[in-house]
Amino acid sequence: MNVVVNREVEASGEEHLWALATTRQWDHPGTITRLYGLRSAIEERHRQLKCFQDLTAFRSRAFSLVVHQVVFMLLTYGLLQWQLHRQERAELNRKTLPRVRDHLLPGREQIMIFYNDRFAIVDKYEYTELLLTLQDGPRQKILEKTRQLRRMMYELPSPRRGPSD
Repeated sequence: MNVVVNREVEASGEEHLWALATTRQWDHPGTITRLYGLRSAIEERHRQLKCFQDLTAFRSRAFSLVVHQVVFMLLTYGLLQWQLHRQERAELNRKTLPRVRDHLLPGREQIMIFYNDRFAIVDKYEYTELLLTLQDGPRQKILEKTRQLRRMMYELPSPRRGPSD
């Protein structure tokens, strides 16, 4: 039997000792503690699936529909976790679905305006007000530039020519 004694020191300086015992052989004792730390993360994910992912609120009595709902919810949850990991936002994996939504969805849209090495950050309503209160000359200039940018956004790139023989 292998026993690993762990010591945790809190910010206040208080120490806590606790031990993990296993029959498995390990090259490095820290591996046992790290794997044990996954246990709480796994339990938290199970809690989130049951409480926040609608896994327990089945609407149908047909077994096949219940199976489809479970598979769909697990697939959705797995894809969300994978996407958060890809976006380097893995810290959100521990949060509930409503809290993840709060972090990912834009709570407030902001527009950044650059001019002569200066910038301003405004919300969409303030930006709209700025545009609507401009004089005709600058307003027309911005309108033309906006139309040009929108057209460019939908244009297909010109075909590239290959090397000549």
